Amino acid sequence: MAATERHLRRRRSREGAHRTAAPHPPATGAVISFSGVEKRYSATDSALDGISFDIFPGEFVFLVGHSGSGKSTAMKLLIKELEPTAGEIRVAGRDLQKIPRPRVPYYRRNLGVIFQDYKLLPNRTVYENVAYALQVTGGGRREIRDKVPDILRLTGLSTKLHNYPDQLSGGEQQRVAIARAFVNHPPLLIADEPTGNLDPETSIGIMQLLYRINQTGTTVLVATHDVSMVDKMRRRVIELSEGRIVRDEQSAAYAAAESTREFAIRMRSAQG
Repeated sequence: MAATERHLRRRRSREGAHRTAAPHPPATGAVISFSGVEKRYSATDSALDGISFDIFPGEFVFLVGHSGSGKSTAMKLLIKELEPTAGEIRVAGRDLQKIPRPRVPYYRRNLGVIFQDYKLLPNRTVYENVAYALQVTGGGRREIRDKVPDILRLTGLSTKLHNYPDQLSGGEQQRVAIARAFVNHPPLLIADEPTGNLDPETSIGIMQLLYRINQTGTTVLVATHDVSMVDKMRRRVIELSEGRIVRDEQSAAYAAAESTREFAIRMRSAQG
């Protein structure tokens, strides 16, 4: 598994110069920026009430809150399924409101998006479901042959490539969805309740997989109501309640790990 991840990092580095459409932000800029974002469905129905936050390259962030807190609305705004009533949303420095509707599908191709209900093609095998994500972005046969086996190894699906979705468990189906979302190595992966239909043990495995993906350099944002899972992962947490941010913090363990990593980077830079 570690060898596969190293291989993905090297390949992603080689491909970086050729991926002109992908939103690669400068190292000092935010990947996601919400500034005073409001979403009102009516005069009396407000889903988001002026929220602001930034997520930076390489972060793994949980967006948590009870049903109706606004987290799903925030995720729909990110993929431009909804438009904000007020405020500004930027992804890799780009104002989403300035993306014309015909260009939205091209914007979405540069995101990895995972849903609670998997959204797999039922009449296609695991291999074909993942390959389809490359085909719709113009990937050729050679690219598909190279990339699909790699991502299936990373997600633990090497023995399931000829299976159809109805032959898989819920956890396996979600792994296929993750493989499909990550096969293009997007700089940003967002997941809306990715473990909502799964048992606790399977959920842990899915979160660990998302963490491994994060370790390859992809920024990950996960919306979930499963607070116990969030506590186990010990990552940054943004909590919403009635459309407002009531908490934005990092666990002590996460902060210590980040501090150690930053120190190591500074030391390598000084020695270089």
